[in-house]
Amino acid sequence: MSADRLLPFGGDDAGLPPLYCVHSASGSAYTYLPLVGLLGGRPVVGIEVPGYDGDGLPPTDLCELAEDYVRAVEEDCAGRELCLLGWSMGGAVAYTMAHRLRARGCRVALVVLVDALLHHAEPVPPREVVLARFAVNLLAEAGNGQSEQHVADALREWPSAAPTGDAWRLLHRAGLISEDLDAETLDRLFEVFRRNVEALHGYRPEPGYPGPVLVVEAEESPRGPLRWTDAAQDVRTVTVPGDHFSMWRGAGLEALGAAVRDALHEVSAARP
Repeated sequence: MSADRLLPFGGDDAGLPPLYCVHSASGSAYTYLPLVGLLGGRPVVGIEVPGYDGDGLPPTDLCELAEDYVRAVEEDCAGRELCLLGWSMGGAVAYTMAHRLRARGCRVALVVLVDALLHHAEPVPPREVVLARFAVNLLAEAGNGQSEQHVADALREWPSAAPTGDAWRLLHRAGLISEDLDAETLDRLFEVFRRNVEALHGYRPEPGYPGPVLVVEAEESPRGPLRWTDAAQDVRTVTVPGDHFSMWRGAGLEALGAAVRDALHEVSAARP
């Protein structure tokens, strides 16, 4: 992994610690672009997964992925204080990065975990379940309001042992996926997603993180049995409107931006 995984998204106040935003299971960091204008000039840098643009594939070990990103961020920030943010799977990666950056002597002012469930190692779902999740994720991140039931209905004729190309044809035929996304592109994006899901399901969070953590939960998202307070020592939780995907639009995005901006301001004000 090299620094070309880092995508500068904007923010013109070089005096503020940069905010590094880790991709979700899709591998894309472009989810975070709407945040940039809500953070008062703070530099925002996206972290994109290997393989998202066709160059290699990510490892299926989340800690290995986090270690790669740590090296890139450490080189990029050059000793400056920094902040981390991750949505969904990106929260687990950001949390692991924070542990490792602090162990290297880097100053991590804040970790923001956006609608990120706390996982322990668990079996990877069957291939057909992961593919359906991939399709729902692809539609939702593109702003398509189709439901999980629409995807399930379209894939009803797809045997789980069949080639993925058959699934793409069914989704194209149902009008759920743009014809601009060809089978080769969809196969690559699905493999990135599948490997990220495998990495997340094999992940065990390291307990005892001592620094400030802001957990932002969407009010319509399901809650898991575990809480980030079980892993980190200094956790504050806020809830914003929407579900896992709609929180990135409208009132959800506005509330998310305000919560992140206020937390970043608080940790900056607390510095000596």
